[in-house]
Amino acid sequence: MALLSSLRKLLSGSGDATSAGRPASSADATARPAAPSAAPAGPGAAASPPSQPFASAHSHGPSQVSTQTAVYTGGEIVFPALEASPEWLQFSARLLGLSRLKDVPPSAGEQGLMQRLQGQRGSQWADQLPRLPAVLPQLMRLARRPDVARAELVQLLSRDPSLVGELMRLANSPRYRPEREITDLSGAVTVLGQQGLDQLVMGAAMRPIFHQGKGRYGSRAGTLLWDLSERTAFATRRLANAGDDEFAAYLAGLSSQLGLMALLRVLDAMSAPSVPPLDREGLHRQLLPLTATWSAQIVEHWGFPPQVAEALAPRPGRGAASAVLAVLVRQAQSVALRQLMQPGLQPAQLGDWSAAQQRCYAAMDSEFGAGSPA
Repeated sequence: MALLSSLRKLLSGSGDATSAGRPASSADATARPAAPSAAPAGPGAAASPPSQPFASAHSHGPSQVSTQTAVYTGGEIVFPALEASPEWLQFSARLLGLSRLKDVPPSAGEQGLMQRLQGQRGSQWADQLPRLPAVLPQLMRLARRPDVARAELVQLLSRDPSLVGELMRLANSPRYRPEREITDLSGAVTVLGQQGLDQLVMGAAMRPIFHQGKGRYGSRAGTLLWDLSERTAFATRRLANAGDDEFAAYLAGLSSQLGLMALLRVLDAMSAPSVPPLDREGLHRQLLPLTATWSAQIVEHWGFPPQVAEALAPRPGRGAASAVLAVLVRQAQSVALRQLMQPGLQPAQLGDWSAAQQRCYAAMDSEFGAGSPA
C-alpha cells in the first residue's frame, strides 16, 4: 500500500513542497526542458495517452541535473538524461585538480579517449576497483532478513577482521553513545541494530575502494568521491518515504560514484603523455551520465540487487518502483552535493527546497560537519 501511495503522488505530480502548501508555479513548468518523446508505436498499436509529468516527494530543489521529473507516457516512465549543473561542474573540476573549466566542447583528444572508454563493459570497469569482501553477498542477504539471529550475524562477521574492526569502531562512536565501552562483537551487533549493520557492511566494504588509489588522480580525488557517496547514502534514508526500498536506495547512494572512481584509476594507469588535459566543460558534461551508467554496470557485475543498478541508470520499462527509487537517489545526490560544496547554509539560502530537503541538509551538516572539501 505504501508503494501505491508513493506512485499516486508521482502520477498526480504532488511533491513534498506541494503537500506542504506551496502550489507548483508556472515558472517551475516552463523551466523544465521537454522530455524525450516515446518511441513510435508499431503497426496496429493503440494510440498512447498524453505524457504526464512524473514528479515525486523527492523532486524539488536544486539538483545536479537540469530537471528532476520523469515523464509518464501511459506505457512506461521515461527519465531525462542527466545534465550537469554549475555546482556539479565545479565538483568535477576539483576532482581533477582544476581551478576552472574552459567553456568549450571536448577536444579531439578528449573525444578519442571517451570513445575508447565507452567500449568497456561492466566487468572491465569492476576490474579497475579493489575486490569486495568475500562475505559481503551473504551479509547483505542476512542484513535484510527481519528474523536473522544475532549469533548468525556474529559468526559470519567474524570471518572478516576488517569488518570486525569497523563494527567495533562504529559501535563505540559518538553516533551510538553506548553507556559503556563495547568490547565484544555480539555487543556491537546489539548496539548497532538493523540499520547500523546495513551501513557498517556497505560502508566498510566500499570505503577502501575510494582510498586505495595511488596515482595522480585516484589519490587526490578518492576521498572527495567517498565524501559525496557517503552523504548521498545518508540523504537517501533521510528523504525516503514509507514504502521506499531504503536499503536499495542506500546502496545506490553509496555506489553512485563507482564509475567515476573507476575512470580515475583508468587515467592513473595511462602514461602521462597519452592523457589529454581534461579541462573542457563539454567533456565534464559528458562524464556525468556516462559514469552513472558505468556505476550501474559495476554493481550489476557485483551482483547487487537489480533495483540498485536501475536507480543509478534508469531504463525504460522498469516499472514504478524503480522510478521512485531513481528519483530518490537523484535528489539525495543533489542535496549531498550542495552540503559538500557549500556547507553551513541557512534555510533561506537553500532556495526553493522542500521542508524535507532542508531538514536533510541540516542533518548532514550535523552528521558530517561543515568543513568544505579542500
